[in-house]
Amino acid sequence: MPGQEASLLPGRNIAPLEQRKIDAAINTFYGLDRSANVRYEEGARTVFRVTIVDDNEVCEIVVGPDIYPGSNIVDPNSSLGMKCAVAHELMHKSRHEDSTEIDEPELEHLDEALTSLGAILRFQNELNDHEVRQLVSDACHRLQKYIAGWRENQNPA
Repeated sequence: MPGQEASLLPGRNIAPLEQRKIDAAINTFYGLDRSANVRYEEGARTVFRVTIVDDNEVCEIVVGPDIYPGSNIVDPNSSLGMKCAVAHELMHKSRHEDSTEIDEPELEHLDEALTSLGAILRFQNELNDHEVRQLVSDACHRLQKYIAGWRENQNPA
């Protein structure tokens, strides 16, 4: 099962959302995948998570204010638009259902990169060129973070 950590990096929106923004995000999820189990939780970080209830697997996407981008336009994850973040989280759901997720903490950034790239393929007809570029940029950023961590582990101080 995927980790319970938020998949969107720090630096995204943290301000409370007005109801119309919450509704827009939830409607975007349902517009892309009607089967998604999505709920908004004030102050939460957006995450796809799996829990076991009465021996049954329950998959849900908890949405927090960070479903919207932050103000750092240089950081690809911070500037990732809401629709891209939604597509990314829905791809986590799809990868879990297909058993293609990577559930090893040391490979988290690789899993996140594959999730952003998979979102491009899965939602190619719903994403515009700018949104595709944002997801590619996020995937590249995640790969760079993975490589930096790998190098650090190869050369411990």
